[in-house]
Amino acid sequence: MKPFTPNRFTLLVLLAAAMPSLLGTAAVSPVLDLMKEAGLGPEYVVSLVLTLPPLATALSGFFIGALSDKIGRVKILAASLFLFAMAGVSGFFLDNIYAIIALRLLLGVSIAGLLPMASALITEYYEGETRTRYLGYIGVANGIGVLVLQTLCGTLAAFGWRYAFLVYLLGLCALPFVLICLREPPRSCREKAECPVSVPSPLKYLGIYSLVFFPALFMYLVAVNLSYYTGTFEASVSPFWIGLLLGIFGLSSAVSGFLFWKFDRRFSSITIGALIFLFEAVGLLLIGISENLVLLTAGLILLGFGMGLAMPNGTAWVSKITPPAVLGRYMGGVTVSTFLALFSNSFVSPLVLSVLGAGEYALMFLVFAGISAVFGAVLFAAGKFRA
Repeated sequence: MKPFTPNRFTLLVLLAAAMPSLLGTAAVSPVLDLMKEAGLGPEYVVSLVLTLPPLATALSGFFIGALSDKIGRVKILAASLFLFAMAGVSGFFLDNIYAIIALRLLLGVSIAGLLPMASALITEYYEGETRTRYLGYIGVANGIGVLVLQTLCGTLAAFGWRYAFLVYLLGLCALPFVLICLREPPRSCREKAECPVSVPSPLKYLGIYSLVFFPALFMYLVAVNLSYYTGTFEASVSPFWIGLLLGIFGLSSAVSGFLFWKFDRRFSSITIGALIFLFEAVGLLLIGISENLVLLTAGLILLGFGMGLAMPNGTAWVSKITPPAVLGRYMGGVTVSTFLALFSNSFVSPLVLSVLGAGEYALMFLVFAGISAVFGAVLFAAGKFRA
Protein backbone atom coordinates (compact mmCIF):
# COMPACT_ATOMS: atom_id res chain seq x y z
CA MET A 1 0.00 0.00 0.00
CA LYS A 2 1.29 3.45 -0.92
CA PRO A 3 2.30 5.41 2.21
CA PHE A 4 0.11 8.37 3.13
CA THR A 5 1.70 11.74 2.38
CA PRO A 6 -0.11 14.83 3.75
CA ASN A 7 -0.40 17.76 1.39
CA ARG A 8 -2.13 21.14 1.27
CA PHE A 9 -5.52 19.58 0.69
CA THR A 10 -4.97 17.53 3.85
CA LEU A 11 -4.42 20.83 5.65
CA LEU A 12 -7.63 22.29 4.21
CA VAL A 13 -9.60 19.29 5.49
CA LEU A 14 -8.13 19.69 8.98
CA LEU A 15 -8.84 23.42 9.02
CA ALA A 16 -12.42 22.87 7.86
CA ALA A 17 -12.91 20.32 10.65
CA ALA A 18 -11.52 22.72 13.27
CA MET A 19 -13.45 25.73 11.95
CA PRO A 20 -16.57 25.54 14.15
CA SER A 21 -14.74 24.84 17.41
CA LEU A 22 -14.03 28.28 18.91
CA LEU A 23 -17.56 29.69 19.05
CA GLY A 24 -19.53 26.55 18.25
CA THR A 25 -21.45 26.73 21.51
CA ALA A 26 -21.85 30.51 21.48
CA ALA A 27 -23.07 30.73 17.89
CA VAL A 28 -26.70 31.05 19.01
CA SER A 29 -26.01 33.87 21.50
CA PRO A 30 -27.84 36.48 19.34
CA VAL A 31 -31.15 34.58 19.77
CA LEU A 32 -31.18 34.05 23.54
CA ASP A 33 -33.53 37.01 24.02
CA LEU A 34 -35.80 35.65 21.27
CA MET A 35 -35.94 32.27 23.01
CA LYS A 36 -36.93 33.94 26.26
CA GLU A 37 -39.60 36.03 24.52
CA ALA A 38 -40.96 32.86 22.87
CA GLY A 39 -41.75 31.52 26.34
CA LEU A 40 -39.27 28.64 26.43
CA GLY A 41 -38.28 29.57 29.96
CA PRO A 42 -36.97 32.30 32.25
CA GLU A 43 -33.69 34.04 31.44
CA TYR A 44 -31.57 31.99 33.86
CA VAL A 45 -32.80 28.73 32.24
CA VAL A 46 -32.44 29.96 28.65
CA SER A 47 -28.88 31.12 29.43
CA LEU A 48 -27.94 27.47 30.12
CA VAL A 49 -28.19 26.90 26.36
CA LEU A 50 -25.01 28.98 26.17
CA THR A 51 -23.24 28.26 29.46
CA LEU A 52 -23.53 24.49 30.01
CA PRO A 53 -22.02 23.16 26.73
CA PRO A 54 -18.60 24.74 27.47
CA LEU A 55 -18.62 22.94 30.81
CA ALA A 56 -19.17 19.65 28.97
CA THR A 57 -16.26 20.52 26.67
CA ALA A 58 -14.00 21.35 29.60
CA LEU A 59 -14.91 18.19 31.53
CA SER A 60 -14.47 15.87 28.56
CA GLY A 61 -11.45 17.50 26.88
CA PHE A 62 -8.67 15.51 28.57
CA PHE A 63 -10.67 12.26 28.32
CA ILE A 64 -11.32 12.71 24.58
CA GLY A 65 -7.66 13.57 24.02
CA ALA A 66 -6.46 10.50 25.95
CA LEU A 67 -8.93 8.33 24.04
CA SER A 68 -7.47 9.57 20.75
CA ASP A 69 -4.02 8.47 21.93
CA LYS A 70 -5.45 4.96 22.25
CA ILE A 71 -7.81 4.50 19.27
CA GLY A 72 -6.69 7.17 16.80
CA ARG A 73 -7.27 10.86 16.11
CA VAL A 74 -9.06 10.55 12.76
CA LYS A 75 -11.80 8.35 14.27
CA ILE A 76 -12.38 10.85 17.09
CA LEU A 77 -12.40 13.78 14.66
CA ALA A 78 -14.99 12.14 12.36
CA ALA A 79 -17.25 11.09 15.24
CA SER A 80 -17.03 14.59 16.74
CA LEU A 81 -18.08 16.28 13.50
CA PHE A 82 -21.11 14.02 13.18
CA LEU A 83 -22.14 14.55 16.81
CA PHE A 84 -21.57 18.33 16.45
CA ALA A 85 -24.03 18.51 13.57
CA MET A 86 -26.70 16.22 15.05
CA ALA A 87 -26.65 17.64 18.60
CA GLY A 88 -26.42 21.22 17.34
CA VAL A 89 -29.26 21.14 14.80
CA SER A 90 -31.60 19.42 17.28
CA GLY A 91 -32.59 22.83 18.64
CA PHE A 92 -34.42 23.48 15.38
CA PHE A 93 -36.84 20.61 16.01
CA LEU A 94 -37.34 20.86 19.78
CA ASP A 95 -39.69 23.06 21.82
CA ASN A 96 -38.68 21.87 25.28
CA ILE A 97 -35.87 23.98 26.70
CA TYR A 98 -34.58 21.16 28.91
CA ALA A 99 -34.32 18.77 25.96
CA ILE A 100 -32.42 21.45 24.05
CA ILE A 101 -30.04 21.93 26.98
CA ALA A 102 -29.45 18.16 27.29
CA LEU A 103 -28.45 17.88 23.65
CA ARG A 104 -26.34 21.01 23.96
CA LEU A 105 -24.26 19.08 26.49
CA LEU A 106 -23.55 16.52 23.77
CA LEU A 107 -22.61 19.40 21.50
CA GLY A 108 -20.04 20.44 24.10
CA VAL A 109 -18.57 16.93 24.17
CA SER A 110 -18.28 16.93 20.37
CA ILE A 111 -16.32 20.19 20.36
CA ALA A 112 -13.74 18.59 22.68
CA GLY A 113 -12.83 16.36 19.74
CA LEU A 114 -12.46 19.02 17.04
CA LEU A 115 -9.67 21.50 17.81
CA PRO A 116 -7.38 19.09 19.74
CA MET A 117 -7.57 16.44 17.02
CA ALA A 118 -6.90 18.91 14.20
CA SER A 119 -3.98 20.42 16.15
CA ALA A 120 -2.52 17.01 17.04
CA LEU A 121 -2.77 15.76 13.45
CA ILE A 122 -1.04 18.89 12.12
CA THR A 123 1.71 18.36 14.69
CA GLU A 124 2.20 14.75 13.57
CA TYR A 125 1.81 15.35 9.84
CA TYR A 126 4.19 18.32 9.47
CA GLU A 127 7.52 19.51 10.87
CA GLY A 128 9.49 22.67 11.64
CA GLU A 129 8.29 26.09 10.51
CA THR A 130 5.64 24.48 8.31
CA ARG A 131 4.05 22.97 11.43
CA THR A 132 4.13 26.33 13.24
CA ARG A 133 2.60 28.12 10.28
CA TYR A 134 -0.17 25.55 9.90
CA LEU A 135 -0.99 25.61 13.63
CA GLY A 136 -1.45 29.35 13.20
CA TYR A 137 -3.83 28.64 10.34
CA ILE A 138 -6.11 26.94 12.86
CA GLY A 139 -6.62 30.44 14.26
CA VAL A 140 -7.55 31.51 10.73
CA ALA A 141 -10.05 28.67 10.48
CA ASN A 142 -11.56 29.52 13.85
CA GLY A 143 -11.80 33.19 12.91
CA ILE A 144 -13.58 32.33 9.68
CA GLY A 145 -15.79 29.96 11.65
CA VAL A 146 -16.77 32.80 13.98
CA LEU A 147 -17.48 35.05 10.99
CA VAL A 148 -19.62 32.42 9.25
CA LEU A 149 -21.44 31.06 12.31
CA GLN A 150 -22.22 34.40 13.95
CA THR A 151 -23.20 36.26 10.77
CA LEU A 152 -25.30 33.36 9.50
CA CYS A 153 -26.92 32.92 12.91
CA GLY A 154 -27.82 36.62 13.05
CA THR A 155 -29.30 36.35 9.55
CA LEU A 156 -31.31 33.22 10.33
CA ALA A 157 -32.62 34.83 13.54
CA ALA A 158 -34.75 37.09 11.37
CA PHE A 159 -36.93 34.03 10.61
CA GLY A 160 -37.23 32.97 14.26
CA TRP A 161 -35.04 31.68 17.09
CA ARG A 162 -35.10 28.01 16.04
CA TYR A 163 -33.65 28.74 12.57
CA ALA A 164 -30.37 29.82 14.18
CA PHE A 165 -29.69 26.18 15.10
CA LEU A 166 -29.47 25.23 11.44
CA VAL A 167 -25.93 26.67 11.35
CA TYR A 168 -24.69 23.44 12.97
CA LEU A 169 -25.36 21.51 9.77
CA LEU A 170 -22.10 23.07 8.54
CA GLY A 171 -20.36 20.44 10.65
CA LEU A 172 -21.32 17.81 8.07
CA CYS A 173 -19.47 19.60 5.26
CA ALA A 174 -16.03 18.42 6.34
CA LEU A 175 -17.05 14.92 7.47
CA PRO A 176 -16.80 13.07 4.11
CA PHE A 177 -13.36 14.55 3.45
CA VAL A 178 -12.13 13.56 6.92
CA LEU A 179 -13.22 9.95 6.28
CA ILE A 180 -11.78 9.78 2.76
CA CYS A 181 -8.67 11.96 2.88
CA LEU A 182 -7.11 11.57 6.35
CA ARG A 183 -5.06 8.70 7.75
CA GLU A 184 -3.63 7.94 11.16
CA PRO A 185 0.03 8.99 11.40
CA PRO A 186 2.37 5.98 11.54
CA ARG A 187 4.03 5.57 14.95
CA SER A 188 7.04 3.69 16.18
CA CYS A 189 6.86 1.54 19.29
CA ARG A 190 8.23 4.38 21.41
CA GLU A 191 5.49 6.74 20.20
CA LYS A 192 2.51 4.53 21.08
CA ALA A 193 0.26 5.45 23.98
CA GLU A 194 0.90 2.22 25.90
CA CYS A 195 4.65 2.90 26.08
CA PRO A 196 6.05 4.83 29.10
CA VAL A 197 6.90 8.44 28.26
CA SER A 198 8.48 11.40 30.02
CA VAL A 199 6.62 14.71 29.97
CA PRO A 200 7.44 18.14 31.44
CA SER A 201 6.18 19.31 34.82
CA PRO A 202 2.40 19.75 35.17
CA LEU A 203 3.13 23.32 36.31
CA LYS A 204 4.56 24.10 32.87
CA TYR A 205 1.39 22.90 31.18
CA LEU A 206 -0.67 24.87 33.70
CA GLY A 207 1.25 28.00 32.74
CA ILE A 208 0.64 27.35 29.02
CA TYR A 209 -3.05 26.70 29.57
CA SER A 210 -3.41 29.91 31.62
CA LEU A 211 -2.08 31.89 28.63
CA VAL A 212 -5.06 30.50 26.71
CA PHE A 213 -7.62 30.63 29.52
CA PHE A 214 -7.37 34.30 30.45
CA PRO A 215 -7.37 35.75 26.90
CA ALA A 216 -10.37 33.52 26.16
CA LEU A 217 -12.06 34.67 29.37
CA PHE A 218 -11.71 38.32 28.36
CA MET A 219 -12.87 37.58 24.82
CA TYR A 220 -15.95 35.65 25.89
CA LEU A 221 -16.71 38.35 28.45
CA VAL A 222 -17.50 40.59 25.49
CA ALA A 223 -19.01 37.96 23.16
CA VAL A 224 -21.53 36.73 25.75
CA ASN A 225 -22.55 40.20 26.95
CA LEU A 226 -22.46 42.05 23.65
CA SER A 227 -26.21 41.94 22.99
CA TYR A 228 -26.91 43.26 26.50
CA TYR A 229 -24.24 45.96 26.22
CA THR A 230 -25.44 47.26 22.85
CA GLY A 231 -28.91 47.45 24.39
CA THR A 232 -27.62 50.42 26.41
CA PHE A 233 -26.75 52.37 23.24
CA GLU A 234 -29.04 55.19 22.11
CA ALA A 235 -29.58 53.53 18.73
CA SER A 236 -30.98 49.99 18.84
CA VAL A 237 -28.79 47.18 17.49
CA SER A 238 -30.54 44.19 15.86
CA PRO A 239 -29.47 40.53 16.25
CA PHE A 240 -28.16 40.69 12.67
CA TRP A 241 -25.74 43.48 13.57
CA ILE A 242 -24.66 41.70 16.75
CA GLY A 243 -23.86 38.63 14.69
CA LEU A 244 -22.01 40.76 12.15
CA LEU A 245 -19.96 42.49 14.87
CA LEU A 246 -18.89 39.14 16.28
CA GLY A 247 -18.13 38.07 12.73
CA ILE A 248 -15.77 41.04 12.35
CA PHE A 249 -14.13 39.97 15.59
CA GLY A 250 -13.67 36.51 14.07
CA LEU A 251 -12.15 37.93 10.91
CA SER A 252 -9.58 39.78 13.01
CA SER A 253 -8.73 36.50 14.77
CA ALA A 254 -8.20 34.93 11.35
CA VAL A 255 -5.70 37.64 10.37
CA SER A 256 -3.58 37.21 13.50
CA GLY A 257 -3.71 33.43 13.20
CA PHE A 258 -2.40 33.74 9.65
CA LEU A 259 0.47 35.92 10.90
CA PHE A 260 1.26 33.80 13.97
CA TRP A 261 4.28 32.08 12.46
CA LYS A 262 5.92 35.50 12.00
CA PHE A 263 5.39 36.26 15.69
CA ASP A 264 6.70 32.81 16.65
CA ARG A 265 9.83 33.34 14.58
CA ARG A 266 10.62 36.67 16.25
CA PHE A 267 9.35 36.34 19.83
CA SER A 268 9.35 33.74 22.60
CA SER A 269 6.05 32.13 23.60
CA ILE A 270 6.03 34.18 26.83
CA THR A 271 6.51 37.45 24.95
CA ILE A 272 3.73 36.49 22.53
CA GLY A 273 1.56 35.95 25.62
CA ALA A 274 2.40 39.49 26.75
CA LEU A 275 1.42 40.90 23.35
CA ILE A 276 -1.86 38.98 23.47
CA PHE A 277 -2.83 40.57 26.79
CA LEU A 278 -1.79 44.05 25.63
CA PHE A 279 -3.85 43.76 22.43
CA GLU A 280 -6.84 42.63 24.47
CA ALA A 281 -6.33 45.41 27.04
CA VAL A 282 -6.57 48.11 24.37
CA GLY A 283 -9.52 46.34 22.76
CA LEU A 284 -11.43 46.15 26.05
CA LEU A 285 -10.63 49.80 26.72
CA LEU A 286 -12.11 50.89 23.39
CA ILE A 287 -15.18 48.70 23.93
CA GLY A 288 -15.65 50.11 27.42
CA ILE A 289 -15.59 53.74 26.30
CA SER A 290 -17.58 53.19 23.11
CA GLU A 291 -20.94 54.84 22.69
CA ASN A 292 -21.27 53.94 19.02
CA LEU A 293 -20.48 51.10 16.65
CA VAL A 294 -17.25 52.70 15.36
CA LEU A 295 -15.26 52.43 18.61
CA LEU A 296 -16.97 49.14 19.43
CA THR A 297 -15.85 47.65 16.12
CA ALA A 298 -12.27 48.87 16.64
CA GLY A 299 -12.20 47.29 20.08
CA LEU A 300 -13.54 43.99 18.78
CA ILE A 301 -10.87 43.94 16.08
CA LEU A 302 -8.06 44.30 18.63
CA LEU A 303 -9.67 41.81 20.98
CA GLY A 304 -10.01 39.31 18.14
CA PHE A 305 -6.41 39.89 17.05
CA GLY A 306 -5.20 38.97 20.52
CA MET A 307 -7.33 35.84 20.76
CA GLY A 308 -6.23 34.80 17.29
CA LEU A 309 -2.66 34.58 18.64
CA ALA A 310 -3.59 32.86 21.91
CA MET A 311 -4.87 29.59 20.47
CA PRO A 312 -1.92 28.82 18.13
CA ASN A 313 0.55 30.04 20.76
CA GLY A 314 -0.81 27.47 23.21
CA THR A 315 -1.01 24.62 20.68
CA ALA A 316 2.45 25.32 19.23
CA TRP A 317 4.00 25.43 22.70
CA VAL A 318 2.35 22.14 23.69
CA SER A 319 3.43 20.53 20.41
CA LYS A 320 7.08 21.47 21.06
CA ILE A 321 7.33 19.86 24.50
CA THR A 322 4.93 16.86 24.36
CA PRO A 323 5.79 13.31 23.20
CA PRO A 324 3.51 11.99 20.41
CA ALA A 325 2.20 9.15 22.59
CA VAL A 326 0.31 11.57 24.86
CA LEU A 327 -0.09 14.52 22.50
CA GLY A 328 -3.88 14.17 22.26
CA ARG A 329 -4.30 14.35 26.03
CA TYR A 330 -2.22 17.50 26.49
CA MET A 331 -3.50 19.13 23.32
CA GLY A 332 -6.96 18.60 24.77
CA GLY A 333 -5.92 20.88 27.62
CA VAL A 334 -5.86 23.85 25.25
CA THR A 335 -9.52 23.25 24.40
CA VAL A 336 -10.34 22.65 28.07
CA SER A 337 -8.80 26.05 28.90
CA THR A 338 -10.76 27.81 26.19
CA PHE A 339 -14.15 26.41 27.10
CA LEU A 340 -13.57 26.58 30.82
CA ALA A 341 -13.15 30.31 30.17
CA LEU A 342 -16.50 30.43 28.39
CA PHE A 343 -18.21 28.55 31.21
CA SER A 344 -16.56 30.80 33.80
CA ASN A 345 -18.33 33.78 32.26
CA SER A 346 -21.62 32.35 33.50
CA PHE A 347 -20.64 33.43 37.02
CA VAL A 348 -17.75 35.90 36.49
CA SER A 349 -19.91 38.45 34.67
CA PRO A 350 -22.82 38.34 37.16
CA LEU A 351 -20.39 38.45 40.11
CA VAL A 352 -18.53 41.48 38.78
CA LEU A 353 -21.77 43.25 37.84
CA SER A 354 -23.16 42.60 41.32
CA VAL A 355 -20.22 44.59 42.68
CA LEU A 356 -20.09 47.31 40.03
CA GLY A 357 -23.87 47.64 39.64
CA ALA A 358 -26.47 46.06 37.38
CA GLY A 359 -26.04 47.05 33.74
CA GLU A 360 -22.54 48.51 34.25
CA TYR A 361 -21.12 46.61 31.28
CA ALA A 362 -18.86 49.47 30.17
CA LEU A 363 -17.24 49.71 33.59
CA MET A 364 -16.79 45.93 33.69
CA PHE A 365 -14.94 45.99 30.37
CA LEU A 366 -12.70 48.79 31.64
CA VAL A 367 -11.86 46.84 34.80
CA PHE A 368 -10.82 43.81 32.78
CA ALA A 369 -8.86 46.06 30.42
CA GLY A 370 -6.75 47.06 33.42
CA ILE A 371 -6.31 43.45 34.53
CA SER A 372 -5.27 42.41 31.02
CA ALA A 373 -2.75 45.27 30.86
CA VAL A 374 -1.19 44.15 34.17
CA PHE A 375 -0.90 40.55 32.91
CA GLY A 376 0.73 41.80 29.71
CA ALA A 377 3.26 43.93 31.59
CA VAL A 378 4.20 41.06 33.93
CA LEU A 379 4.68 38.61 31.06
CA PHE A 380 6.67 41.15 29.05
CA ALA A 381 9.02 41.62 32.02
CA ALA A 382 9.27 37.82 32.47
CA GLY A 383 10.13 37.41 28.80
CA LYS A 384 12.87 40.03 29.05
CA PHE A 385 14.23 38.41 32.22
CA ARG A 386 14.41 34.96 30.63
CA ALA A 387 16.07 36.40 27.55
